[in-house]
Amino acid sequence: MAQLASHRYVVLVVEDDVFIRMDLAAELSASGWNVLEAASARQALDLCESGQPVDLLVTDINLGNGMTGWDVARTFWLRDSTPVIYMSANPDDPQHHVPASLFMRKPCRPSELSDACLHLHEHHGQAE
Repeated sequence: MAQLASHRYVVLVVEDDVFIRMDLAAELSASGWNVLEAASARQALDLCESGQPVDLLVTDINLGNGMTGWDVARTFWLRDSTPVIYMSANPDDPQHHVPASLFMRKPCRPSELSDACLHLHEHHGQAE
């Protein structure tokens, strides 16, 4: 399992299934991330509008209520180029991806998510 340096970066996990969200949050927290959780696209967008710093976004694509993970990612990307990991068992059109993003098919092993988060965060940080 990959570990972050001593600084605790913030990851926002957007997932409407409470059990999946809890598992993702626990894995990322154990890997050294400071984890915020949102149960819906609306909750995530409210965090974005509040100015809450987020270093990385992990979002399900199909969130219900007419909004998607694509919408959430686009909003965070436009705010401050937040890198994104999209997760779904049934992916939509991959053309919606923001530039600094990865796609992971659910289910995945927890260590795969931790490693992907660390890789994307490090890669995106080098590009800036």
